[in-house]
This record gives sequence, structure tokens and C-alpha cells, in this order.
Amino acid sequence: MHENTRIVGSLFLLGILILLFTGCTQPSDLREDGRLLVVVTIPPQEEMVRAVSGNRADVLVMIPPGSDPHTYEPTPQQVALASRATLYLTIGKGLFPIEDSVSSRLQTLNPDLVVVDGSSGIKYLGEGATPDPHVWLSLRNWKHMVENTKDALTGVDRSNESSYRSGSDAYAAQIDQLDRTIDGYFTGKVNRTIIVSHPAWAYFARDYDLFVITIEEEGKEPTPRELAGIVDQARENGLTRVFTDGLENPRNAEVIAREIDGTVEAVNPLAADYLANMDRTAQAFARSLPA
Repeated sequence: MHENTRIVGSLFLLGILILLFTGCTQPSDLREDGRLLVVVTIPPQEEMVRAVSGNRADVLVMIPPGSDPHTYEPTPQQVALASRATLYLTIGKGLFPIEDSVSSRLQTLNPDLVVVDGSSGIKYLGEGATPDPHVWLSLRNWKHMVENTKDALTGVDRSNESSYRSGSDAYAAQIDQLDRTIDGYFTGKVNRTIIVSHPAWAYFARDYDLFVITIEEEGKEPTPRELAGIVDQARENGLTRVFTDGLENPRNAEVIAREIDGTVEAVNPLAADYLANMDRTAQAFARSLPA
């Protein structure tokens, strides 16, 4: 029994080593079927790459849906497959440790891999202090990242430049339309205060003139006095809903919700259906505001 287990384990390890070796020797260009393999960090980026590429690219997401992006470690299988990619589009800087560690590992395995910062050119909130890394939670930032994605795809596959431009323009038009729609959700709302558990929504708040009360600051649990202060703010603003991201412990959000006779609602900053999710989230925020 133990001997069989050792044999199975050895075969599995051998399989991984073969995959890694294959990854090292595959050229970083178009594959035999003419498709690109593009690595991204978080699920929303997959929608972007598919839209811009016109489905000319296969996309590998390094942090699967439902995983904690701050602690997730890629599997050997993921690394082996990613080492055969043409392009790695990172989400930005300062948030996910996986980006620095994985990109350097992949470039060691495949020196021809092109790594592009998807947030290049975006002005970060908190720049000069502690930059807020949640840049993708702004449709206006996202549109800029679409342009970066188009340029990155064109850089590794010049023959399909016009297709990438068309895909980028079509997707950007959808973003503009949704931006106008969301702006309309908040029209007439005088008090635009929301309570969130995790400090992820500052760019969204900037775009639509919202004021955000955050339960957790810089990864620290609030003190009892700070919780009481949030409860007071919620009552003063007539709020009855507290938003979590569904990943962290909702205990503090639930305490606040009980104190204000309210409810807790999860909004997902990492949902794969990016545009639809931004619409859902905006509607949830708008519904939570006092009339």
C-alpha cells in the first residue's frame, strides 16, 4: 500500500518536472494553432483579454475565483502551464504578492515571456504614501487598462493589430455606456455615504462622488471605540446596509448591522464577469443610500 503511494507520488512529481521542462523549451510566440496564451492575475482580467483579443487568446488566471488573493500560492501545474505563455498582464502594483514572485519565476523558466503592467499610466490614489492598489474597481481606470491590453497584445502579435484595435474599441464603448448608466444610479442622491468592510472601493467612490466609511483600515481590526464611531456615523447618515467582500470574516460588519437594525450584503471585487459585476455592485450601493 505504502509502496504504491510512493510510486504514484513519484509519477506525479515526474509529470510536473516534464511539464516544467516542456515549458522551458517552448518558444514564447504563437502556438501551433495560431492562438496566444496570456497569463493574468485576477478573474476580471480574463474578460478584458477575451474582449480585446476577439477570443484569439487563451487566458490563464493565476488566482482562481474564490481564492484569497493576498495569500494564494499557484500550483505547480499552473506554473508549468504559465511558463509556456507569450504574455503576462499584471494587474498593477502593491496588492498581490503573487505577481512579483510568479513573474520572476516564469521569466526564469521562459526568458522570452513578455510581462506588462496592466495599470501602467494610471494615477494611483495615495501616490507617494501607500498607493491604493485596487485600480480595476474604476471603470475609467479599466478603460485605460483596456488600452494597455490592446498595446500588449499588439506588441506580441503584430499581425492581428487591427483586430485588437477593433476589440478594444468595442469593449471601451461598453465601458463608457456602463459608466453613464452607473452615474445615473446616483443622480438625485444627496447623501452618498456607504459602509464597506474592506478598503477596496476608493476609486469607485472617486468616480461617482461617494463617501466611504471603512471598517478595516490597513489590514487592522477596528477597536471597540472605532466600531462605536462607525455605528454613530451610520445612524447619522440613515444607513441600514453594510457591505463585505465575501472573503474576510464578516463579524465586525454583522456587529454594526445589528446595532443599526440593518443587514450585511456581499459585493465581490474579483468577480469574473467584470462589467456585469460592476453594474450589480453599483445598483447595490445606490439602493443602500437614503432616499
